Amino acid sequence: MGCCPGGTASNVIAYWVDGDMDLSISMTTCSTLLAMGMMPLCLFIYTKMWTDSDAIVLPYDSIGLSLVALVIPVSFGIFVNHKWPAKAKIILKVGSIVGAVLIVLIAVVGGILYKGSWVITPKLWIIGTIFPAAGYTLGFFLARVAGLSWHRCRTVSLETGMQNTQLCSTIVQLSFTPEQLELMFTFPLIYSIFQLLFALLILGGYRLYRRHRVKTKTDVEKTAQESDLKSSAKTNGGFVSDEMK
Repeated sequence: MGCCPGGTASNVIAYWVDGDMDLSISMTTCSTLLAMGMMPLCLFIYTKMWTDSDAIVLPYDSIGLSLVALVIPVSFGIFVNHKWPAKAKIILKVGSIVGAVLIVLIAVVGGILYKGSWVITPKLWIIGTIFPAAGYTLGFFLARVAGLSWHRCRTVSLETGMQNTQLCSTIVQLSFTPEQLELMFTFPLIYSIFQLLFALLILGGYRLYRRHRVKTKTDVEKTAQESDLKSSAKTNGGFVSDEMK
């Protein structure tokens, strides 16, 4: 799991927490491209002591499909935003909601299809809980240490904690026998559940914080603009609309 690139689910969550979408998509794209060479290297380094190097099969076609599934929608979105900006905002809202629903649906379907994997030892539950939590926390902390802004810290945190669990599941399916699969599939399943759970907690926490404690840059700019309009109206002897009062 640690050798897998970032997943596209992080892009959807990054949108909902007002993250840097350019940074989010760039990190996902770069990690997927680098996975072509870095995954074999990392797996060789981390697993050479306990398994045969030929035992683990890397699905390069799945990696390529992940990259295509990321690049094509982004390219389409750039084109639509350039041609029809108003429609692009509607598509963005609808697409982000559909994407969030699909993320939850995929996690639920995965759990139903592999019911045998739910015979899980407590150690795996603990590791599956700590692993994504550590990724989110370290990503945010290191981004802040590097001096990044808060919205970019949230983005880096999500990109660090959310892995491509579908790719990990594919590797497991190609590398182990059906008898071993139910046991080996357990960890990707647990990780996908808790990475989604923590991401939803981050999203919920951020939304509550934004609603009750702070205003975003857009809100501040809007308030300043309204204040300027009021001042201008008073100075020029004009009127102030009900919306501005």
